[in-house]
Amino acid sequence: MLDPNSTHPYSLAKLTRKRADKTRYWSYCIVWWEGGKRRRLSLGTTDRVAVEALARTAWAGLARQSALVTVGDFVEAYLGDVDRPDPVPDHRRKREAWVAAKGYWSELIPDQIDEGVSLAYPRWRNRSANTHRQELSLVRSALAWAVNCNRLTKAPKITLPSLPPSSVAHLTKPQFRTFITACAAPHVRLFAMLAVTTGGRKSALLQARWSQVDFDRRLLDLNPAGRTQNSKFRATVPLNDLIVPELERARADATTDFIIEHRGKPMLDIKKGIAAASRRCGIKVHPHMFRHSAAVWMAEDRVPMEEIAAFLGHRDIGVTTRVYARFHPDYLRKAARSLSW
Repeated sequence: MLDPNSTHPYSLAKLTRKRADKTRYWSYCIVWWEGGKRRRLSLGTTDRVAVEALARTAWAGLARQSALVTVGDFVEAYLGDVDRPDPVPDHRRKREAWVAAKGYWSELIPDQIDEGVSLAYPRWRNRSANTHRQELSLVRSALAWAVNCNRLTKAPKITLPSLPPSSVAHLTKPQFRTFITACAAPHVRLFAMLAVTTGGRKSALLQARWSQVDFDRRLLDLNPAGRTQNSKFRATVPLNDLIVPELERARADATTDFIIEHRGKPMLDIKKGIAAASRRCGIKVHPHMFRHSAAVWMAEDRVPMEEIAAFLGHRDIGVTTRVYARFHPDYLRKAARSLSW
């Protein structure tokens, strides 16, 4: 057990390492003895002035972590160690994942976990494969972090379910034109047109206010003031010649600050209006199909994957490529041409 109040609990030293290109670099570290073994923890700085404060903070964190026993202890320490040099990415989303997962994992002891424990988790959770992967990734990251900071000798194997086949339910352009004619309510029509011309998610569009529209520059900032960007990144997108006149007419008739409104109130959801128009036109449509349709139309028009990713707010272009590249007319065609003799 570590004692942060002992007279000389640790000492400062320089830790030298090698990069991938074989060049050397160093940073200060704290050194202490635990269980007869010499331990080190990098403080990630070469600043002699700052290192004393960083060392005290790191030592206090180590003292808290020394009592970690269960998976729940490790995950809570991983999420709670906000002062370390490499803060947890997407912290809020991981916190939400832990709320869902802790009922299964919290009291388990790492040494008791085998592959079957993680394989059984999807049956306990009974959600989508992507949800299972997100929550299991959190547990795996927390245990790997515990190994890296010498709080755990070995992390148990956490197996993630396979990625499900990508489902891209989308509308063709003729189908979209048919759907628009079936929209009896103006707010449903505006939502559909705005969704397909911006690629915005339903929540972003329903929360969007007129202050986010720059009519002079023909831009829509999908991220409202005060909202912190997270994994659901909201981009600023250009507005094309079809949607600008629609927005100008809607702005002239607006009675609220929200772009999508109905009977003088903002809309909490649009599913019922979309479903009604869907029944009238005989085409099965749901709100997220407009975002998929925007991406597919751009891919079919040979827009580079990098631009599609930026338009949709994807931080990882690999996601964009995996889901939408197959709709690009030239996808793998150059590779196919090379297979000749």
